[in-house]
Amino acid sequence: MDDVVMESMPARGFPSPWIVVEQANSFRIEDASGLAIAWTSFAPAADPGMKTESLTRDEAHRIAKAIAMVPEMRTVIQSLQEGLAEAEDGPEG
Repeated sequence: MDDVVMESMPARGFPSPWIVVEQANSFRIEDASGLAIAWTSFAPAADPGMKTESLTRDEAHRIAKAIAMVPEMRTVIQSLQEGLAEAEDGPEG
């Protein structure tokens, strides 16, 4: 059997800000260039007493907003890490 050599694709950037765009039965999360990077889907409104395996619109929206916050959270974490590194180095002067 021939060995298959898989070439890795270069890492793609997904520029921020990421936004949430509502569709008919889903929310699409797009990066700043308009590339769709994730979807959260939901069931149309149904009888409140009926059990469903699908997300509600509110649940799907909440998850989509959390995903859209990823770039901002990355920036916050990086700032915290830099602050901790500076604190470990001690006061300058």
